Amino acid sequence: MSIEKKKVRMNKQRRATTKAVRIDPNIVLTVQDLTKTYTVGNSTITALSKVNLTIRKGEFIAIVGPSGSGKTTLINCLGALDFPDSGKIIYNVDGKGMGLDLAVMTNKQQKKIRLRKIGLIFQFYNLFPILTAYENVELPMIIDKKGPKDREEKVKFLLKRIGLGERMHHLPSQLSGGEQQRVTISRALVNDPLIILADEPTGELDTETTTNIIKIFLDLKNAGESILMVTHNKRIAKTADRVIILTDGVFTHESKGGKPIEDIYKQ
Repeated sequence: MSIEKKKVRMNKQRRATTKAVRIDPNIVLTVQDLTKTYTVGNSTITALSKVNLTIRKGEFIAIVGPSGSGKTTLINCLGALDFPDSGKIIYNVDGKGMGLDLAVMTNKQQKKIRLRKIGLIFQFYNLFPILTAYENVELPMIIDKKGPKDREEKVKFLLKRIGLGERMHHLPSQLSGGEQQRVTISRALVNDPLIILADEPTGELDTETTTNIIKIFLDLKNAGESILMVTHNKRIAKTADRVIILTDGVFTHESKGGKPIEDIYKQ
């Protein structure tokens, strides 16, 4: 049996049961000794090595690192899109301190957590091209079997909130990159997640549009949303509350952020 198949079998065995643990009610997510490796040919690549991280309610954290540092792997593991080899990913699922470890959930349990508790934002938007902005934002609520009235109220509110009230019936191809990313942000918020996980959310955007997206993130943070953003852009990272450097799968440095958005491009 190959190494990869053995890892898959072990992960399935580990994800057989999930037991609740008590955590600080003010913590949204805590990560303990998270490790993820990949096998390429005869080589083993360590994407994440015993990563530890705690995110509190209303906190905006930026993780900075170059391509290949493990940023996307981290987002994928936290977002239940990939499985770690070991470690814990504990979400405060009821907002009151009932912690569940994502890493030992079944696929069905992870799907529910991803749908209801995690808002994912991607670099390339991942919008359905045949659906309008309204329909793209509405889709998670349909999957979660929310009623038509609730869907309409929530989707219109979110799209108007980010300035797309007049363009909600446009297809992605009729929207600019910045507008598409705003649709993605609205979609991430539609089921009232515990946390927003953003993977290089400004990687394809120009400077002005990047600034506008970060302003939206700061507004969300000020409204009480918790945000984890991974980026290679050190300038915009400084607007977050904390800035953590990820190098070869290891957190190597942490500093305080909070720089005003107006100052991020000043030398």
